[in-house]
Amino acid sequence: MVRSEIDAALTAFRRHSGVAEATVRAVDGAAGSAELNEMLARTTSDWIVWADSSVGLAPRALTVIRSALARFDVDVFYGDSLQPDGEIVRRPSGSPIRLRSQDYLGPVRGFRTEAVRQTGGFAPNTSGSHAFELALRLCQYPARTLRIPEVLSVETVPSLRAPSADREVVSRFLDGLGIAHSIESQDGSLRIRYPVMGQHPVVSIIIPTRGSSALVHGRQSVLVVDAVRGIVDRSTYGAFEIVVVADDATPQAVIDQLILVGGERLRLVRWSEEFNFSAKMNRGALFARGEYLILLNDDVELISREWIETLLGLAQQEEVGLVGTLLFFEDGTVQHGGHLYTASWAGHSALGWNASRDDRLGSMKVDREVSGVTAACAMIRADTFWEVGGFSLDFAGNYNDVDLSLKVAATGRRNLWTPHATLMHFESKTRDAAVLPREIAALRARWGTRLLSDPYWTVQ
Repeated sequence: MVRSEIDAALTAFRRHSGVAEATVRAVDGAAGSAELNEMLARTTSDWIVWADSSVGLAPRALTVIRSALARFDVDVFYGDSLQPDGEIVRRPSGSPIRLRSQDYLGPVRGFRTEAVRQTGGFAPNTSGSHAFELALRLCQYPARTLRIPEVLSVETVPSLRAPSADREVVSRFLDGLGIAHSIESQDGSLRIRYPVMGQHPVVSIIIPTRGSSALVHGRQSVLVVDAVRGIVDRSTYGAFEIVVVADDATPQAVIDQLILVGGERLRLVRWSEEFNFSAKMNRGALFARGEYLILLNDDVELISREWIETLLGLAQQEEVGLVGTLLFFEDGTVQHGGHLYTASWAGHSALGWNASRDDRLGSMKVDREVSGVTAACAMIRADTFWEVGGFSLDFAGNYNDVDLSLKVAATGRRNLWTPHATLMHFESKTRDAAVLPREIAALRARWGTRLLSDPYWTVQ
């Protein structure tokens, strides 16, 4: 950027933002770390606010920022933005895993000056990605990261980032953490693959069933048999077992087919009590030998062959709890994009969306933190599952996965959702999904304030 362009951008920013001249410095996006670190050494400000030249601060932004920073002890802040078309882009709360794939913080973000200094200042070889590189370092700890739920910036032109330019920054960051990875550029974001660590840890896939049949893809299907067949025939990961928890009412013909299809991978567990999804899953987990568990409904069909590796790569990351998947209905619309919890509802985000639909942030393309995930398909470490007591028996038919997700989150672990492990879910083909009033009451009694507002899914 030439000097005249910098001056023009600075003039425009002052005009749109009403910020005093003495508080604003124009920085060439291609500036080297030496120049920026010299500025860092000279500044007496407590905060460095990084704003793209294509935006202005919203009218009340400085007041809102000052008020927030007076109340919260953090190292990073960011907020929402107003787009040129009038739409407000609302951003998720601190999401370190998501940030690796997508710089979601927006065009205005603030870094505590002392935190920048203590972590080494501006890193070399990050020209054009200085603010993103800083965010990766300082946003590793969500408790030190603040999303201000107000519009802080007004974009004068659409903000377009080139994620390919961030690949090297992310790769160096992950190398510094000792995290094995490979990175691919995708539309507007990055896909990070985490290879499975260790000597092929065993994964136990727990499937409750009563041997139901249903019309699927125009033909009659014994759901659990076809689910097991698909897992055995199509999964590319080899170290797994399948634990089927079958009601006594399951037809013997279905049991015989399961034994034939599952072979040595199958562990059959009988269930003789009245229906309780939570109790059945806990029973299956007791018989599981795997270090990791996949909680799976019997009415699913694989789309992604590498689904187990994808889930494992994320589940093995530090402080991760549950990892959920992208599920589609039979008609191709989205059934599950992660859980969404509000004061009036606990359910699925992106429910009913077309497969090609997305929000302004590109949330359906990236691994990301979520409040919870559905137990129709989710992975969790076995020791984490038992640490939180497994599924709560109070939730026999509904909200058992909501409760489990919140219990896991209460331990400080993060629940994740990935679009890179996909299945089809023939929901309600096996049981009536009616919600009982006592289930709603029990959920609200146990988790009341945690259900008031979802920190991660911000689509209006």
